[in-house]
Amino acid sequence: MNPENHFPADYRQGRHEFIAACEKADIDVIARVHPQVQGRDGKPLFLDTAVIGPRAAKKALLLVSATHGVEGYFGSGVQTGLMREGLAARVPKDTKIVLLHALNPYGFSWDRRVNEDNADINRNCIDFANPPPNAPYDDLHAEISPRDISDESMHRANGRLVEFLKAHGAFALQEAISKGQYKYPDGVYYGGAREAWSLKMLKDVFTESLKHVKQLIAIDFHTGLGMFGAGEMITEDLPGSAPYKRAKAMWGDRVASSEAGESVSAPLSGTIDKAVATWLKGVELTFAALEVGTRDTRTVFNALRKDNWLHCFAPGREKNPKATEIRLELRDAFYPDTAEWKRMVWGHANEVVNSALAALA
Repeated sequence: MNPENHFPADYRQGRHEFIAACEKADIDVIARVHPQVQGRDGKPLFLDTAVIGPRAAKKALLLVSATHGVEGYFGSGVQTGLMREGLAARVPKDTKIVLLHALNPYGFSWDRRVNEDNADINRNCIDFANPPPNAPYDDLHAEISPRDISDESMHRANGRLVEFLKAHGAFALQEAISKGQYKYPDGVYYGGAREAWSLKMLKDVFTESLKHVKQLIAIDFHTGLGMFGAGEMITEDLPGSAPYKRAKAMWGDRVASSEAGESVSAPLSGTIDKAVATWLKGVELTFAALEVGTRDTRTVFNALRKDNWLHCFAPGREKNPKATEIRLELRDAFYPDTAEWKRMVWGHANEVVNSALAALA
């Protein structure tokens, strides 16, 4: 099968094909239904988990898709493709593989990066009584997440952002925007005011499927940063640390530390990476995000702002005349639906998963 045929047209197809691939390999799938919201098609939403290998295995590989919902086209396609191409027959001895399909099914179904609370799941792992500050975002909130997306308004907002960039540099602007913020529910990169359902379910998966593990490699599939079709393994561990060295031994020059300024990503607050490290005391953990590039930075950022405007400020929201155009623009910003891009990113995913399996053998 051509790699591009593994990628779904929408959340529902992605779920159906993932489950079908697991069933064909005689692997059961556990479904956790979202209790509060429905999909774009009006049907229930699910976080699905498949476990390959012995229940009490001491080593594990965790593969996560759709932490940022609309990025799930990539992760879902990879998970389904791996299953179709024989992943279940390649499990190393005393090892399990856990595939978590659609951590944020709401965002996947609705073509949004965030969940039903406008919250970013990968900024949600914090102490909500004492959320991390982000003073630069506070100063630029109105420009980062405008209430008006008319040409005139966006020109003024962009002018203010350019002033900040000239004064502090491009990396400082990227960090101000994307680090995570906890004051503005109607803003981009909002980390939420409560623990998200997705995060609760992720904890449940760890309790149910990973409690015996002594060695874990985790790969979270992401899109939206970097050159078109390029792939980077982003770690939050610093160079010289044991996890960083393990990542380098597995994935070589693909590895880049966001905390050390090596990565296409700025340092972030409230990430799943940091949370998992606190859940698994005494476990040898190597956690990285496979980030694949899509469109240029400005295109992705503007698509995010328009999507935020549509859902937080626009009259009529989904019935707004601009709704379909904005949804498709956001989808394209994180999922270029072309055979060329799919083949490129499938190659990256296949390589990093194979390297992880070799390290566990």
